[in-house]
Amino acid sequence: MRRICFLLLLTLTFPVLGNEEKTSAGPVLWRFEFDNDFFGGSDDFFTAGWSIQRHGPAVASWDELGLSKPARWIADFVPGISGGKGLSVRRGMAFGQIIQTPGDLSQTALIEDDLPYAGVLGVANSWAALSDDRLNVFQVYLGVLGPASFAEEVQTFVHSDLNMGEDPMGWDNQLSNELIVNLNYALARKMASVGEKRTGFAADLSYGGSLGLGNLFTHAQVGLQSRFGWRLSEGFAHIPDVAGRGVVVEPVLGGPPPGKSQFYFSLVARGSALAYTVLLDGNTFTDSHSVEYDPYSVQLIFGTHFVRGAFGAHFTLYLSSNPVEESTNSDLSWGNFSVDYRF
Repeated sequence: MRRICFLLLLTLTFPVLGNEEKTSAGPVLWRFEFDNDFFGGSDDFFTAGWSIQRHGPAVASWDELGLSKPARWIADFVPGISGGKGLSVRRGMAFGQIIQTPGDLSQTALIEDDLPYAGVLGVANSWAALSDDRLNVFQVYLGVLGPASFAEEVQTFVHSDLNMGEDPMGWDNQLSNELIVNLNYALARKMASVGEKRTGFAADLSYGGSLGLGNLFTHAQVGLQSRFGWRLSEGFAHIPDVAGRGVVVEPVLGGPPPGKSQFYFSLVARGSALAYTVLLDGNTFTDSHSVEYDPYSVQLIFGTHFVRGAFGAHFTLYLSSNPVEESTNSDLSWGNFSVDYRF
């Protein structure tokens, strides 16, 4: 059954991926992201995640990219991402997994007042139009929830076989297999910018928001973001949200001058309103474990970024209010470590 679900995921995704980006317009950025709440001092709620991402070059128009017909139709149909008016366009793709667990991993029985065991494995495809002042992103996310996500095997291997955590004993109670579909739209607008970008110290301030519609996350959020540091590139702060919760995008245009390093910080403050998520509401079409939660939450996100030549490294710390009042008092804070290289 798990193999069937995985093959279905690939089959549904292939028409969207198509034959992409047959262009010599610039290097392609490959990024690996790793999330773990070990950085936040706990091992529950959003306990871990990872993704492998490919971000194409920023070009003047979609005509320069060898998009498949479905991908080109999306680029032309969705408002705000068609390009023009000084905007570059860029495609992004990601394959990754997220894992959620309750606070007490030692229990084999269902913990009714705590979070469900759950895992999601999926593919994200994004279309972005961006400049130094504007960013619009549309994303399609397709995935599988449940045993087909292989979340149990991954966490058991890391915790038990590698002896890097407590043995998770309750995966028999995880949410059932389910197809995941999520559509996301995000935008950002520059409010202010000071200093000399690319050559000296600079800072900028932006506002933004996003909407998600689907069984993974149906939500809305708004916030402020700032960057400050040395040799900033044009664009916006890199926020490494998991796909479906946010969008997979490379929001930066260009890099540091040849032979120079880029070192800067980012700070994001945002509030969210959550209408539905299969991770807390339980399976969409069958009876399953679920928990009550506060639909409103706030987050502070601190990022440190270093880029030199084709190489980049980023560390991001998420501090979030906890929407679930559980008996185990789980903590919803985690860290993200990302490395990328331009080929």
